This record gives sequence, structure tokens and C-alpha cells, in this order.
Amino acid sequence: MQISHCLAVLQLPATLRRIDTTVDQKSLVARTIRRYQLMFAQLCRTLFLLVLGVPALAQAPRTWPLSAQPTLVLGGEKETSGFLSNVTGATRMSDGSVMVGDLGDHALRLYSAKGVLQRAFGRKGAGPGEIGYLARMFRCGDSVYTFDIEHGSRVSVFTLDGRYVRVFRFAAPLGESGPYASACNGAGVFVHHGWGNRTGMRPGLHRLVVPLWLTGADSVLRRVVDSIPGSERWGQTRGGKLVGTRPLPLGRQPVIGIGRNRVYAGTADQYVISVFDLQGRSLPPLQRAVAPRPVVKADVDAVIDEQVAGRSDEVRKRVAESIEQITLPQTLPPYSHLVIDRDDHVWVRAYASGGAVQVIWSVFSPTGQLVAEVKAPAPLEIYEIGRDYVLGRFVDADVGTPEVRLYTLTRSPGAAR
Repeated sequence: MQISHCLAVLQLPATLRRIDTTVDQKSLVARTIRRYQLMFAQLCRTLFLLVLGVPALAQAPRTWPLSAQPTLVLGGEKETSGFLSNVTGATRMSDGSVMVGDLGDHALRLYSAKGVLQRAFGRKGAGPGEIGYLARMFRCGDSVYTFDIEHGSRVSVFTLDGRYVRVFRFAAPLGESGPYASACNGAGVFVHHGWGNRTGMRPGLHRLVVPLWLTGADSVLRRVVDSIPGSERWGQTRGGKLVGTRPLPLGRQPVIGIGRNRVYAGTADQYVISVFDLQGRSLPPLQRAVAPRPVVKADVDAVIDEQVAGRSDEVRKRVAESIEQITLPQTLPPYSHLVIDRDDHVWVRAYASGGAVQVIWSVFSPTGQLVAEVKAPAPLEIYEIGRDYVLGRFVDADVGTPEVRLYTLTRSPGAAR
């Protein structure tokens, strides 16, 4: 690419403003063209500044270290104050106590800052304050939300001390059954992406286009932001008929997040995260230059290990045989998770290669600058990031018993708040 070409592309913002008034923003084609124009423009700006010799762009990002060992561990084989069966969320309170979402007899558990179980609530059931199957627990400002897929995908609202408040269901665009994945900000605004039209599901590999939309902590649809490629899935058959679908092992899965005034959505086709304001207008994307990584045997073995952790060799054999029937991708996705921290930074987790001990999280400022990298244990799924800690679920593939772990985070001096 020549600089003369880029000079023309740098005029795109004015062109795109004109496009806003002449095309239907609900058109997937128009929005896709717009997104890639913005991506191309940002690449050109980067090249232009590098040629001019701007030193900051050539500098490696800072490293923000985590503590070598967790400072708090909940659950695990040695747990004596309450066994955790399958953790689906966790959040830390201002006094250091931790609330954990779990699929056990009581969905919500509150532990002291020293790890002592203080209270269990949200028992199994369909009544007010009861939860059947906790698919995910969210912390949104001063409330906790539980997403119960056993009872009509209802959402129960609790205070941070565990008092039940109310129940509602998320609104969804016309033709969409409900959220496939959701995230929220501190003001209680949620972003969701959907399943897509179920009639488009088919045997073998497929990926439907799905809506990306906003709601509040209520049953009101605020805005459809965009349409994006959804979960990459494998349609399973029996007797020649489609009997169900599953996420494609090692496949591309969307990641979404919402900050104070920005919405983030990545499709994992390349290392690009689309950015929108809360009115649905496109902003310059977050991106990194990364080389594609081929899928190798260790990656497939890691998928099997995750599914059979702590189970018998016979189960492992059956899982391995089922994966042999699937057409796997040739390359790994560039990333797998996205989390917004308390300072509104965007953390993007690189997809972990099979057998990896650590994985790199790239930390972007709200305006898109890559400000830091954080190396975290590969088995740690991070739920929450504070100013000086990260909190998440840790599962040892050899044992299979989930833990909730808290690590100390040290941000570089002068790190942006």
C-alpha cells in the first residue's frame, strides 16, 4: 500500500458522514462496507504515522503483571465451606467479599474477604428469588442479575447484599428468540447478540447472521446496533435429520462488551473489534496485527481435555470419537474473550493454544490505544477486573473441580484511569 493511496482513504470520515444520510443503516451490506472502510482508514493512518517516524507507535505496550499466586481461592478439592459445582460468574464487593454464581443447590453464594462462606441464597426453584439453571451472573453497578434459562430465560435482580428485588425478561428484535450472549455496564445498559433464525441451522458447519442490540435492565428494546456473524456451529444429525447444533470446537465465537459510552463486538474472523457509540454509530475499531496460527493436535487434545476433565477414560474415548466426525477449522481464532474493566479499558484475550500455561490479554484504552499486555494463567476465565485485581474461574483440566481465584494486578505507574 502506498502513502498516496492512504491519503485518499484518510478522507473517508467525510464520505461516511454523507453515506449516513443516503443509505439504510439497517442494511447489513451497507453497515459491513462502512465497518471495513473504517478499518482500512485506521490502517492507513497507522502506516502514515509510522512513515513520518512517530516513535510512540513503534513502542511495545507496557506489561501489567499479575501476582504469581492467587490471593484468594474459593472452591476446589480442599473446599470446606461450600462445594462449587459449575461457576458461572463472580464479583467482588467494596469490602473484599466475593459473590459467586454457581449451578449448585443455591445459585448465589457470598464469601467473606478471607474466603469463608457467609450466606447461600437463590435456591433451586421457580418462585420469586429462586433460580432453576443459572446460565450467567452479571454485576451491573449496584445490582446483580441472574439469567435463568430453565424458566423462560428470566432475569432476577438482587442487591449486592443478596436481597431479591424483581424479575423481568430481556426484549429481543423481531424474529429473535432471545440473547445468545449478553454483557452490561455500570449503568445497567445491556448489549446482546442473538442466535439467529433457527430455520437457517443445518447439518455440518454453519454460521448465521445475528442481531446486536441494546436493552436496559427491563423488557424494553432500546436499539438494534448492527448485524454480525454469530456463533460458528456444527449441526448434528441422526438418521439423516438435524437433531441439534453445538459450538464448533476451535471455531469462531463472537465477543461483546459495553463500557460507559461504547459498545464492542468482535467476530473473531481477524483481530478486529468493532466499536459503536450508544446511538449505534460506528467508531474506529480496536485491532492488532497478529499472524494466523494453524490448528495442531495439541489444540484438539486441549478441547477434549476441557470436555472430559475429571471423568473416565471411556468418556474421553467417546468425546474423541465425536470430534473426529467434525470438520475442524484450519486456523485458530485470534481471540476468545472480551472484558471491560472498572476504568473502562477493553481487555481482549488471545485464543489459548493447546497446552499453553499462560495467555496474553491485550488492554486497549476506551479510545482504541493499545496500552498494556497482561499474562494470565490459561485456565483462568476472567469475570471482573478492578483497579488492582482480576477475578475469575479456574478449572484444572486434570481435576475438573472449579475454583474462583483472585489475583493482584499491578498497573504501570501513570496508567490511564
